[in-house]
Amino acid sequence: MSLPLVLEVQRMAVDQTSSVVQLVRTAKLVATKLSLTDATGWIDRELNGYPNLRSLPKYRIFAGQCRARNPFHGWIPAQFPNAELHDLFSEARVGQSLGSMEPLLADDSGYLTMQYPFELEKGLRELFATDMQFSIRLSKGNVTGIFDAVRNLTLDWSLQLEQAGVLGENMSFTSIEKLEAKPVSQQFFIQNVGVIGNLSDNATVTNNQTVNGPLSIPGVLDLVSQAKSSISALPPQTQADVAPVLAELEGEARQSVPDQSKMRSLLASAKTICEGAMGNLVATAITVGITALLAAPK
Repeated sequence: MSLPLVLEVQRMAVDQTSSVVQLVRTAKLVATKLSLTDATGWIDRELNGYPNLRSLPKYRIFAGQCRARNPFHGWIPAQFPNAELHDLFSEARVGQSLGSMEPLLADDSGYLTMQYPFELEKGLRELFATDMQFSIRLSKGNVTGIFDAVRNLTLDWSLQLEQAGVLGENMSFTSIEKLEAKPVSQQFFIQNVGVIGNLSDNATVTNNQTVNGPLSIPGVLDLVSQAKSSISALPPQTQADVAPVLAELEGEARQSVPDQSKMRSLLASAKTICEGAMGNLVATAITVGITALLAAPK
């Protein structure tokens, strides 16, 4: 006799020889039958990829190594003029689907390579005054870590469902099981993944944000801090134009009750200023960061 659906998920999760892709597909069957949009939102992104790289779970973000392809010596490490730029452009955000990454686990080189988005690579070429290709190198262990994280999350979620009395006998769930599963799953995914439901591609959600919520104050302050630390790498006129906007934005964000509309307006102004210097690496990075902050609808 076949196992109840939730127990089948557990069986696959603890079997290290089982495919994580197949495990997640089975978990989707559970989530769909229980009408759990929080679970299916996460599962669909793992199966199909994350269109918005600013809303990745933490287990998909790594410190990689920026490398340039020298025509005579092959791939060589890029030497940045300061630590801020090094850290900013060594961050690797892995948004690929589990299925597309699964063959990489058989790669014997021990390293994997990711390409930069077009604008960032253009900025890197201008910064280093070269036409060389740039990429981020990751350890194969980073990708293995993604699969392990997904396997562990799926197991933990299924165990919590079982503890709530949700099993899924005969490939179906009772009305009581469906009621019990919703709060368990919602709390689990808020705490462990930070993604709730089938979010739009432009939404960025963390544990202290909601899909339609206000701007993240910590996010605004973090962006201002990073922009100010690298502002000397901007063209002089861009520096002069954007500095007072950043200062006003920081001041507003530190108010006891920040004006959301004013902060959005200031972010839009800073973005417009930096777009005028596109091709400059720091201007591109600031623009990308602002776009992510403004992505959540008002």
